Amino acid sequence: MSKETIGSRILQRRKALGYNQRELGKASGVSYATISLWEGDRTEPTGKNLHSLAGVLQCSPAWLLFGDEDKYPPPPEKRPLAFTLDETEKELINLFRALPESEQQAQVSELRARVENFNKLFEELLKARKRREK
Repeated sequence: MSKETIGSRILQRRKALGYNQRELGKASGVSYATISLWEGDRTEPTGKNLHSLAGVLQCSPAWLLFGDEDKYPPPPEKRPLAFTLDETEKELINLFRALPESEQQAQVSELRARVENFNKLFEELLKARKRREK
């Protein structure tokens, strides 16, 4: 297990991808000041911010948080920060648009609830792991 901090892993991966803090913040949906706080180990990303950051940094949330060697990310692929949709995402949008508006709203509410439940479960698992490591 790495002795690096979450902040040093974020910084290392950001630089490997060639992003500055402002670019990483924009792509992750947070301010560049938040990126600075994370890289300085003054705060840590959680929940959706953690997942968004991991996606942009092309790594797993577990590697960011704990530096698990078996979760070490592959070499970064330089790609534009503007997100492009994969085929599954395109299909999801087309299916969504085929529904009546009332059903679209019901699906968004359901998906939002599922994501919130997943984030709560993930945070509980992380807390349990941190307690075990102490």
